[in-house]
Amino acid sequence: MDRQELIGRIDQYIHAHRNDIVEDLKKLVRIPSVSREGEDGKPFGMECAKVLALALKMAKERGFYVNNHEDWYGTACYGNNQPGRGLIGIFSHLDVVEAGEGWTYDPWEPTEVNGFLIGRGAGDNKSGAIIGLYTMQVLKELKIPLKSNVMLYFGTNEEKGMKDAERFAKEHIMPDYSMVPDLFFPVCYGEKGNYKVKIQSKVGFRQISRFHSGTADNVIPAKAVAEIHCTEELYAQAVDLARENENIALKREGRALTVTARGTGGHSAMPQGKINAIQVLTAFLKGLTTLDPQDRRICEAFADFSGDCDGKALGIAISDEPSGALVCSAVRADMDGLIPEVMISSRYPVTDCRERIESALLATLHDRGFELKDIVNSDPLYISKDDPFVQRLTKVYQETTGNDREPYVIDGGTYARKLKHAVGFGGGTGIRADFLPEGHGAVHQPDEARSIDGILEAIKIYVLSVMEIDQMIQEEQKTEAHRQ
Repeated sequence: MDRQELIGRIDQYIHAHRNDIVEDLKKLVRIPSVSREGEDGKPFGMECAKVLALALKMAKERGFYVNNHEDWYGTACYGNNQPGRGLIGIFSHLDVVEAGEGWTYDPWEPTEVNGFLIGRGAGDNKSGAIIGLYTMQVLKELKIPLKSNVMLYFGTNEEKGMKDAERFAKEHIMPDYSMVPDLFFPVCYGEKGNYKVKIQSKVGFRQISRFHSGTADNVIPAKAVAEIHCTEELYAQAVDLARENENIALKREGRALTVTARGTGGHSAMPQGKINAIQVLTAFLKGLTTLDPQDRRICEAFADFSGDCDGKALGIAISDEPSGALVCSAVRADMDGLIPEVMISSRYPVTDCRERIESALLATLHDRGFELKDIVNSDPLYISKDDPFVQRLTKVYQETTGNDREPYVIDGGTYARKLKHAVGFGGGTGIRADFLPEGHGAVHQPDEARSIDGILEAIKIYVLSVMEIDQMIQEEQKTEAHRQ
């Protein structure tokens, strides 16, 4: 069979199973698998354990060898595991961010609309698990010859720190090459460093008794709330200012005034064009001249820190040639007793390091009466754009789709940074649900949507990519054998 005939058979098989693919994705989306560490006696909660069990059941029913690794993660393998064979990894995750507010559709009852599937996880990243599963099914059912084994990874902690992938890296031999269907096509050859830190005031609020925002460390908050011990003078001023701000709502109960700020949520790695509710709230509070001066000073600083997405106010506006400028977002606000704090998530350039970010932050914060707390860092991932792995995957994508899109670097992060010889590779095709309102449809937003045709195309690209990587592994093994 020549290549074009094979591609035709792959196309035909995938489209014949279109309804099965959609129904299997719906089954996964219906489980609200937000990763909650240690909940219900499970590593990441009962819902993550349930969705993992379901995914492994799907894989086992297709004849793949499956293993549940103590509910931390699961693997499904295709091949005969003979010594000396290559191993190709496909890494997906089944955990999702919280649903949040503002949905038009039910986040946990997936809905098919205009060729899109809408539901939390429909894109990020349960569709990635389905892409991997059906990639192996096509390879198996069409008896496409491979000398390498293929392993599909189902993760359960990607959104909350990737502790599952860190454990995998300690327990297993790494695949020769791995693809992560958690981005857009073609190949992501660099992921910025991820530096998260709580910025805490050295003094407490005097008049503000509640200060809260955020649902996850990688989501721009769409809502922020403060409660203030209210005087008549402050209430009158707040009412006047709120009339001029459509993103602010007030509610008074006795001496307590609740101020609610609204924004537009989204992924913290893509803050451009979003309205951060923490910034809306603190900017409003700093404008209340009748508020306690110390509280106003703190709010003014937080408004500055959360008011740009390039880190200028924090003194960390840096960039490099491969990946561009640092981006940052305020993602959580809370109080430790009366001491307010805001978590900042920054994505720093691929050629930079944690130490320089931290040094610049400390210099800025020292002068304004703040300190750092609970620092978490994930180093950048960066491989050459000219690497054969990158180039061959890009070629498969371009030849399959006729699209000349080039490899890229992202502000976010995937499992690729925890693996060896790994890149983010598609999952999404860039087809957007334009019928949804502004601030809806993307990952981590309300009404998260993924194109069904895009999923079908991704399966085809992945089947052809596994074949290409298998060929590359064989070539490398022959070269190594000649050297010996």
